[in-house]
Amino acid sequence: MRTRIFGVGLLLAALAGFVFASASTLDFVQHLDRQVHELHCSFAPGLIAADKESTGCQVTLLSPYSSIMRTSLWGGIPISLPAMAVFAFLAFRAIELLVADASRRRTAAAIALATTAVPVLASVIMGYLAFTQLHAACKLCIGIYLSSGAALGMAVGALRAARAEAGAPVAAAPAQPGQAPAASAAPVEPDNAKMWLAAAGQAFAFVTVPVVVYALLVPDYSRYVGTCGALIRPDDPYAVMVPLGPTGDGAPAIEVFDPLCPSCRAFEERLRASGQDRLLRRQGVMFPLDSECNWMVPASLHPGACRVSKAVLCAATVPGLGADAVVQWAFEQQEALLAAGKQDLAGVSRMIAARFPELGACIGSAETEAKLNKSLRWTVKNQLPVMTPQLYVAGVKLCDEDSDLGMDFTLHHMLQKHAAGQLASTTPAAGPREPGVVPGSEAAARQTDKATKAAAKREPAKAAPEADKGAPGPAEPAEPRPAEPVAEPEKKAPPRATELPSVADPETPAGGQEEAP
Repeated sequence: MRTRIFGVGLLLAALAGFVFASASTLDFVQHLDRQVHELHCSFAPGLIAADKESTGCQVTLLSPYSSIMRTSLWGGIPISLPAMAVFAFLAFRAIELLVADASRRRTAAAIALATTAVPVLASVIMGYLAFTQLHAACKLCIGIYLSSGAALGMAVGALRAARAEAGAPVAAAPAQPGQAPAASAAPVEPDNAKMWLAAAGQAFAFVTVPVVVYALLVPDYSRYVGTCGALIRPDDPYAVMVPLGPTGDGAPAIEVFDPLCPSCRAFEERLRASGQDRLLRRQGVMFPLDSECNWMVPASLHPGACRVSKAVLCAATVPGLGADAVVQWAFEQQEALLAAGKQDLAGVSRMIAARFPELGACIGSAETEAKLNKSLRWTVKNQLPVMTPQLYVAGVKLCDEDSDLGMDFTLHHMLQKHAAGQLASTTPAAGPREPGVVPGSEAAARQTDKATKAAAKREPAKAAPEADKGAPGPAEPAEPRPAEPVAEPEKKAPPRATELPSVADPETPAGGQEEAP
């Protein structure tokens, strides 16, 4: 009787884990259209709306630990999918435990206990990564952790109860007159090897079938490589680019970023975790979304970013220091720097001076201010959208829609094409894309044609003499300014290159880009 009670508890725990894993898988699958979607980040997925704490689920979903085989499939295979299968198999084992006769219960309970070891071990590993590497708490993940622990406890209780029942003496039939009493006997166990072998085959089928079906149904987005534009003038005549990441013979790449941009930090973390940063020879272009120096930003999304950008430019000229040191420090201290910038920009300068005293004279020089101004003018000459981060491999843009879940897959294909000498843009120029326009669609073709005709009428060379002067300050350039982002239509999923909710709230969930309103 006690075995069946624990069996019911095991079934409920397995079903709870299945629900949490299913909600997580649904969140992942929804993003396979390369758009932004709401998350079912709740302890009651589907019943309670996601709140501000859904950021933890967003960080976890977009992290490199959320899926496997990321270079083979767009987004990879979410680990929550095999988790669903394991919990479904565990529920199946719990049902078998409930209907098994006394002779099979102990083996059935042992198989159930062995099965619970899989989600428990996975929960320990993923929980460690979430709290030590991602610094994020996902409610769906926590639900899976708790369900795994509860299943383990129920399985242990079921096995102990089954052993106790198997060891209990069985009442013998009354002896007939003149006969000796019959000896009591315990139930005879069946062939354990066959039960374990059957369970192993069932587990393999439970996990393999949904994973294979998923892999066959994932859309192939390699056709979008090169459809999101290219740099018009990728050269660096004013030496405004700074080296980033590992140096070597990798594919040339230019990254436009803001050192105080949360999305830039998340992009950098994903890039390094993928290992593909070692296959690139990156140059960084500073593009702070801060109105203190950037005339294209009506209000500061990241106050203090201009001053940190100057520190990055200065560090690139200091032997033994390098731009990477300041960039990594800015990413690590991003929250503190943003808080200081909101209070008083001088606080950002004090933090920089305290950490990098050797940069003091350089940061305040007119030469550095002019260099940052030229860096901004570089983005104008290339007609880039007011958005960070942006990555261009051999001058070809990594699509904004592929900068999070699909980054490993798309970047892998870009590098393969570059190695084969086939990486080229199918669009003549980079520029802001209207919300809801999917690359390669008819709407994208119409927009590209419109941008091409407009670009033909421009004369950006007229601004070159002024840029040569290196005049500091956010003076309005003679060349055309990037177009203002189009207002997002209501009741329509925005593209991956998402706008910030508001200027006053720069904390966009990790992943995607940050765009000035």
